Amino acid sequence: MQRPEHSPSQDRVLAQAKDLIQREIKYCRTLRAMISRELEAIVLNGDMDELSDVLSQKDEIISQLQLLADGWRDILEESGLGGSIQGTEGFGMRLLELYPDDTELPALIQESRDIAGSIIKAEDDAISELEKHSEGLRSQMVSRAHAKNAAASYAKMGGGYF
Repeated sequence: MQRPEHSPSQDRVLAQAKDLIQREIKYCRTLRAMISRELEAIVLNGDMDELSDVLSQKDEIISQLQLLADGWRDILEESGLGGSIQGTEGFGMRLLELYPDDTELPALIQESRDIAGSIIKAEDDAISELEKHSEGLRSQMVSRAHAKNAAASYAKMGGGYF
């Protein structure tokens, strides 16, 4: 089957789209690893300093992903698809329609979807674990506050510490 001829502009759009998808996958893999580190900091280590560091690193990666979203807007405008497509999934479907003979594109789009789904699930798990952990911390703090108040009351009543 002969590949349909595309204009240089269409070829450039395809090349840019592939580059953005590949960069998106790379950032998403890194983000997924950060979420795993986040869970380790919460569950295994109980290390809030490590958790804070991981969250800062995640923010940097998310900022890079937001910059990629700007690149998608540019591609949409250049391809003439501007306002006609909602979200990257719609754009992925449209790219597959525009370039049905491209052998790399379907795998790249599927990999991007898979990693995005993995991130959403992992992030939900991390949030759930953080909520559980923070409940435990709150309980400990309330218990300590009660103990401190009891000790202060005991001291006011003439008690002492041995």
